[in-house]
Amino acid sequence: MTLPNPLHVKGHLNLENSDINYLPGVVRVDGNLNLAYSNIVSLPKKLEVAGYLNLAHTQITRLNPYLKIPGDLSLIGMPITRLPPYLSVGGDLYLAHTQITELPPNITVKGDIYLGGIQLKSIPEKLRVGGKIYQ
Repeated sequence: MTLPNPLHVKGHLNLENSDINYLPGVVRVDGNLNLAYSNIVSLPKKLEVAGYLNLAHTQITRLNPYLKIPGDLSLIGMPITRLPPYLSVGGDLYLAHTQITELPPNITVKGDIYLGGIQLKSIPEKLRVGGKIYQ
């Protein structure tokens, strides 16, 4: 199955457990984007999501430097080792079972951060979190 480029979804896009292994270069989703347990290995350079982004248990290792997600962002169970320097999350950020050991100082999370037992070396002084950080 091949998706059109550009791809514009006027609602939610659920590709959970799908065999799709790549997204087109330009993707706009007016709702939530669920890629959990899919074969996706990278995100498009131009990605716009109006809701939450669920990347749990994918093989994605890098996120776009200026990724902005208005809702929650789930990275649970990914092989990712670090977050992009200017990540912006409008809801909660889920990092359980990742290899992340530090948070960049310029990220913004308006909700809570759920670490799920990962061990951070330190928490930056300028980190902007609207909620709490949970181990």
